[in-house]
This record gives sequence, C-alpha cells and structure tokens, in this order.
Amino acid sequence: MTGEDRQRTIDFILEQQAQFAVNIEVLRAAQAETDKTVQGLAVQVAQIAEQLQQNSRQLQQNSRQQQHINEVVAVIADAQQHTDERLNALIDVVRQGQNGKA
Repeated sequence: MTGEDRQRTIDFILEQQAQFAVNIEVLRAAQAETDKTVQGLAVQVAQIAEQLQQNSRQLQQNSRQQQHINEVVAVIADAQQHTDERLNALIDVVRQGQNGKA
C-alpha cells in the first residue's frame, strides 16, 4: 500500500467518523423531540383518565338521582291511584244520591 492509498484510507475513515458523529447528533435531537412528545402524551393520558373518573362519578350521582326520582314518581303514582279510587267512590255516592232523589 502506498502512502497515497494509506492517506485515502485515513481520509475515508475520518469522513465516516465525521458522518457517524453527525448522524448521532441527529438521532439525539430526534430522541429529545420524541421524549417531549411522549411526556406530552403522558400528561394528556393522565388528564383523560381524570376526566373519565369525574365522568364515572357524575354518572353514579346521576344514577342515584334517577333512582330517587323513580321512587318519588312511584309514590306519586300510588297517591294518584288512591285519589282516583276515592274520587270514584265519591262519584258513586253522588250518583246514588241523585238516583234516589229523581
């Protein structure tokens, strides 16, 4: 191998090392950007999880309120039925009274 060949080989190796160094810096920058993105996603996932928990608590509260409303409606319906029965009894008494006087 001549001195010129040796120098070309050395120059080639140095160019390769320089290119590797540049590539490593590019990868480091890309990794830093990826890390930022992952951190942002982690924050968003935590926010979504908190929102889901809040929604779940709200649904449970709504369910309890709906159950209470259903109970109140049932009481009102029962009271309405008793009122209807008493009103019907009163109507019967009034009709009987009218039939007796006619």
